[in-house]
Amino acid sequence: MKKIIGVLIVIGLFGPGCVKRAPSPGITDSEILIGNVQDLSGPMKELGAIIPNGSNMYFKYINDQGGVNGRSIKMLIEDHQYNPQKAVAATKKLIEKDQVFCMFQVIGTSPCEAIRPILAETGTPLIAPATNSGTMSDLTKQAGDLIFHTDTGYDRQAEILVDYIIGKNSDAKIGLVYQDDDYGQNVLLGISRVELKYGVTVQKESYQRGAVDFKGQTMNLLKGGLTDVIIAGIVREPVVIMKTAEAMNFKPNFYGTGPTIDARVGKMAGSAGEGFTATYWAYMWNSDEAGPKLYRELCEKYDIPQPYIGLYHYYGFATAMLLVEGLSRAGKNPTRNSLVKGLESFDEWKSNTFPPITYSRNDHAGVDKVKLVQMQNGEQVVISDWLE
Repeated sequence: MKKIIGVLIVIGLFGPGCVKRAPSPGITDSEILIGNVQDLSGPMKELGAIIPNGSNMYFKYINDQGGVNGRSIKMLIEDHQYNPQKAVAATKKLIEKDQVFCMFQVIGTSPCEAIRPILAETGTPLIAPATNSGTMSDLTKQAGDLIFHTDTGYDRQAEILVDYIIGKNSDAKIGLVYQDDDYGQNVLLGISRVELKYGVTVQKESYQRGAVDFKGQTMNLLKGGLTDVIIAGIVREPVVIMKTAEAMNFKPNFYGTGPTIDARVGKMAGSAGEGFTATYWAYMWNSDEAGPKLYRELCEKYDIPQPYIGLYHYYGFATAMLLVEGLSRAGKNPTRNSLVKGLESFDEWKSNTFPPITYSRNDHAGVDKVKLVQMQNGEQVVISDWLE
């Protein structure tokens, strides 16, 4: 009889109601630890400072209200200097040493592509990678099931821009200046589709990541007699290209893909940047939508420095809203798998920062449309409805 009682006690100790489940990485009773890899000291260091600051502002707002299911959010940030190899090392540190729950907002197409094997090996989700590359939502690629994109892909942006240009001028001669890496390759994918669609050839000029001199590319564009030029760059590249073109008395209509939406592009380019038009996949930070209104209220509440306030800081805020909603849906005892499932339950989710977002097991794409924003008299003006 004593043996039987002993066995029952052992069974009771290990029964489902009494087993203490091992906590998920990065999860404690009071905290959710997330990892972010930014360019803090390389060619995009300004964005590396501004974007996470916008996210941390929203996390503070949530933490001040008690956090997500009683847990505060803490974000660790590592520097990759816009270098894919350093992104791999930084991500390994965050996942393996720091034991973060998920990755968030890693910046740059090539760095995001480089860390796919680590995500797949560890089962770590990457939420809102800070790149517009359409490859981020390709579920056939390694770790595709773990990545949740927010931004309209570069390939779609390129198609939309060419549609817009040809809609205005059917005889347009179009050129493209692109970064010769994963970013540029995704832009070229969209360009190849519109070349086939319209039976045109887009003149293509490449540059290496970190380039500062664009005289050769600009001269080639001038020789091509182009009427419209798309710049697939970030901030510095479109400024230099437009100023170089102005010095050559070359005056095409200039357009830019997502990263060039930064207001500094038009302002730093001065007269050369007047009329510059960029694609944008969210509501403008200074618009009357509910999301931007909350953003501006929080900037005032938390005394955000004026130079930070704007599109990229707002982008950090907007993507943080999406992550918080995903964490909330992951449940009171979140796992990486429940985070994925929570995000896949988004059905026309309205943050009022992005257009409504839907995710599912078969779709991690997020937004698929853009508005066009043009520099007019030194200010950014929205000149289109949503284009898709």
